Amino acid sequence: MEQPRCKVSVACTAFNHGAYIRDALEGFVSQKTDFPFEVLVNDDASTDDTAAVIREYAEKYPAIIRPFCQERNLYSQGVNIYDAVLYPAARGEYIALCEGDDYWSDPEKLQRQADFLDAHPDYSACVHNTLLHYTDNSRPDAPLFTGREEQDVAFETVVRGMAGAFHTSSIMARREFLLSPPDFRAVAFRRGFTDYPVGIWLTMRGRVRYLDRCMSVYRVGSNPSAWSSGVDRNYAKFKEFVTGELEMLQALLPQVSGNRADAVRQVILEREYELLELQGKADEQIRPPYDAIYRAQSASYKAKHFLKRRLPGLHRLYRRRRGYGD
Repeated sequence: MEQPRCKVSVACTAFNHGAYIRDALEGFVSQKTDFPFEVLVNDDASTDDTAAVIREYAEKYPAIIRPFCQERNLYSQGVNIYDAVLYPAARGEYIALCEGDDYWSDPEKLQRQADFLDAHPDYSACVHNTLLHYTDNSRPDAPLFTGREEQDVAFETVVRGMAGAFHTSSIMARREFLLSPPDFRAVAFRRGFTDYPVGIWLTMRGRVRYLDRCMSVYRVGSNPSAWSSGVDRNYAKFKEFVTGELEMLQALLPQVSGNRADAVRQVILEREYELLELQGKADEQIRPPYDAIYRAQSASYKAKHFLKRRLPGLHRLYRRRRGYGD
């Protein structure tokens, strides 16, 4: 008897996720669907027991789990694991994403998203709400969004940043769009991030639907060594982050027009303004083309900004003590 076609491929990357990978795998195998799906899990030469747990689940669920365990770390060699390992092996019509330290909390996630994409061929992807779990218990668990109804996610929303659009663990996209990435995603990968350009790309290839239902959990701060971890508290890292986003947005700009191009230009200005802030260039922030951004700031921000400009020596001393570089 002919095997039914695999509808969804789950792409999961893992590295030293021994404390979390079991939750991710349980979330995958617990999915209740009326269609076949597969889970492709890549362990990037972890030094803990991540690979062992993946193999354990592959033996227990051989019809679902397809393990890829690397002997050498590919990411450190500049290899995009999604492009080099997971996407080429995916057999599904749709691809769903989830990193090994996050997990899915709703067993109906795949069915709901696949049903929507089946019924709406003009949509490139379907996403949903995500619960934020702070691993250091600094904040209570909370949904990424509150009060947001089911709706389409606009390009203009995603280009301002993924935090205001959707989380990676919520993405289910049509396979062909993930297999044909844009040039600006390669720019982002060289800077250490890929979710932001993927979100932008999906809104460029079709409509993206947001479902107002928390179906995944994002562990905030689960990996202190991750590129994005603590970026807002580390000057050098934050500067590299903003510079990388600027490079990606500049690469994106020639590929859009009209209102979308206007939106990208505005975000570029805002990132440049942020970079001036990091560099301590307070005088430049109040001049065109950044003056409109400055005028939109709060009164307390403007008061602090005034002191920076009037007391440059004190400002330089403050920056040195905080570890800010040039």
